[in-house]
Amino acid sequence: MTPTTALTLHFADGEYLFDLKLPQLAELQEKRGAGVFKIYSRVMQGRFLMDGQPIALAAEGEAFAEDLFETIRLGLIGGAKGIVNGQPVAVNALTAKLLVERYSHPAPLRESWATAAAILGARIEGYDPPKKKAPAAKPATKPRKSTSAKSSRTAGSSEPTGGN
Repeated sequence: MTPTTALTLHFADGEYLFDLKLPQLAELQEKRGAGVFKIYSRVMQGRFLMDGQPIALAAEGEAFAEDLFETIRLGLIGGAKGIVNGQPVAVNALTAKLLVERYSHPAPLRESWATAAAILGARIEGYDPPKKKAPAAKPATKPRKSTSAKSSRTAGSSEPTGGN
């Protein structure tokens, strides 16, 4: 199966689809004055995996704040949708701008750094979404406990149970 280039992430007030389609890539490159691979390189500089967990060392980072914010904004525009409070929402350029201004600008840059890295990584490297588990053929049932005196440990006995 070919990896996808879009991914859904928890962001701001819900779950949003991020997708850097060709028009968004062109705008990102134009606004940031660099090719997408250069932007990706700057964003990934200082990010590592340690024991399977992502870590970010700010002292080794090279991304500009605008690299992060523009990647997120344009990814939201390309994804064009999200789910907030269980309800689908449409995302357009104005909505994306407001979400980034409201949630990314005041937050620690580390959060935007991780989000932008994921968005660019999906577009450049590809992303294999986790497989959804197939529903069980039959609903799981718990064995019933018997309430008859024969099966009860304490029925008819005042002896304590357990070891001495």
